[in-house]
Amino acid sequence: MASKALNNTANDSTEQITAISDLKPKHTTKMVHVKRHKIHASCKRTYFESKGRLLLVGVWRNIRNFQVRPAGRAYRTTNHIYKISFNQATVVSRSNFMNDDLYLNLVDFQSVLSGTLDEKYLIDVLGQVLDCGAVETIQCAGGNQRKKLEFTLRDINDSRIPCCIWGKLTDTLHSACNQDDGLVTLLLRFAKIGKFRGEVQISNSFDASQMIINPAIPDA
Repeated sequence: MASKALNNTANDSTEQITAISDLKPKHTTKMVHVKRHKIHASCKRTYFESKGRLLLVGVWRNIRNFQVRPAGRAYRTTNHIYKISFNQATVVSRSNFMNDDLYLNLVDFQSVLSGTLDEKYLIDVLGQVLDCGAVETIQCAGGNQRKKLEFTLRDINDSRIPCCIWGKLTDTLHSACNQDDGLVTLLLRFAKIGKFRGEVQISNSFDASQMIINPAIPDA
């Protein structure tokens, strides 16, 4: 989500719009104008149906009447020190504003490989897929099975990061890698930095991560 201020001409409402970067815990009745991409937020399961169904990926929305709390723990989508928290009074409404910018925050491969990045933050990475293996089915704790796919991601400077993705993304990427030309550029959004056998590795973070194959963006 963009933390840039949006003026009122971009919206139907004349109500003051607050930039995400300006939110503080005292703000409980402010309105923000957002696109569901890069805002860290929490919502109790009780409100998933009434609030969450309106928050479609890639669609701009107005959000009013929420709480602002400190952001902590792992899997954070932004380095903002606060997050918004939905409650019973939160109102999500449609917006006519149009902007298809992905608001990427691409991370340099050397920064990832250095091991100095904070692993509690999710990152965006972009590169060419190499050494795509076969989809494996792994037996996990509790008797559950998960699909796994390992590959290497290479940037324009030939820096390479080992990657491993899990779940429903595996079949999509494996199919793309087995097309005629075999050339795949991958954008993995909200990816998790971790370590496997002492080596830095990138993986998807549950359902938070988004995978775009051969994205039509200047960076690619």
